[in-house]
This record gives sequence, structure tokens and C-alpha cells, in this order.
Amino acid sequence: MGRLPHGVTAGADFGAPDSGRLMYEGLRQVQQGSGRVTDPTGSGAAAYAYTYAATGLTVVTYEANAYLAVTAVPPRLGADLPEDLNTGLSATASSALDAHRT
Repeated sequence: MGRLPHGVTAGADFGAPDSGRLMYEGLRQVQQGSGRVTDPTGSGAAAYAYTYAATGLTVVTYEANAYLAVTAVPPRLGADLPEDLNTGLSATASSALDAHRT
């Protein structure tokens, strides 16, 4: 989807009807088993977020056939990401899902 400020990149996968929920639930289980998962609000049918030191913060959401992951990657390993990044990524995901619906 492109590059956004602060090193944020966004990507989306779209599939058959209702495949978004299946992908979301399966990958959420994997993330919960490997680290801390939080639940941001306001994006799609449901959303979760997780952070890895090497790859940054990712917010994942789905709605109907859309599965969307928005990731903020630090400019260098160990660099701090902005405090409000979770909110910004959730808003980006919500906006992308809105655009997909229209």
C-alpha cells in the first residue's frame, strides 16, 4: 500500500468471502503464543497489535474478505517508535478498510 511517515509501511491481503476472519484468527493464535498481544479498538471487525524488536509494531485487522496488517518498522534496530504509534496504525488500518469497502 505504500510508505508513510516514521518508517511505516502497509500491506494488505484480500481473499475469498470470510477468509479475512479465518486468516486473522489463525495468525492471532500464533502471535499470542510468541509474545504480548494487545487489542486496539476502532479497526474493522476486530484487531490486535504486537511488537518485535527487529520489525517494530504491527496492527492486524480484518473485515469480511479483507485481512490487513499495518507495520511500523524502526529506521534502525532498537530505535524508539513514537508513543502514539499504536493509535496511528489503528487509524491507518481503519482508513484502508473504509477505502476497500467503497
